[in-house]
Amino acid sequence: MSFVNEYVSDEDALKYDLDNLWNKYCYWGLKMPEALTYYEVHQHDWCVDKERGYWLFNCGYLMSEESRSGYPEPIDKEVFILHVNGQNIEFILTSHGLGATDLYPIHYCWNIVSMAPSCLPNMSKEKLLTILKEALKVYKNSGIRDLEGNAEVLVEFNF
Repeated sequence: MSFVNEYVSDEDALKYDLDNLWNKYCYWGLKMPEALTYYEVHQHDWCVDKERGYWLFNCGYLMSEESRSGYPEPIDKEVFILHVNGQNIEFILTSHGLGATDLYPIHYCWNIVSMAPSCLPNMSKEKLLTILKEALKVYKNSGIRDLEGNAEVLVEFNF
């Protein structure tokens, strides 16, 4: 089996404490679980490989206190949690746009800002990055919340 975008069951959301993972990085707006009411489907979403027990969860954009407005504003860094072998690896990623193609009007490249931890006892950094790439190729831009839009996305990696 490979990665697929799907909504998270209530049981898995509790098991992996996804509300608190989201709240750890979301410094503005509503916290979970109240924030789920703003989505059409009131559940968390992730990119999951059930056979291997891996998942990728987007925790949203980091905020900057140093904005022109004086209020916290999102910056171009997104937090993703990759769950592998029972452990969470925190990735902070940025992306930049690339030229559109005939088939893909949305074309961008992911870059790693940080990764913690950088390896697991039985898995190298290179293997973790391979798994992250597999998941991001499926997740694309918005996971299951915008499958139609994701069909127009071409993702590349600078790592």
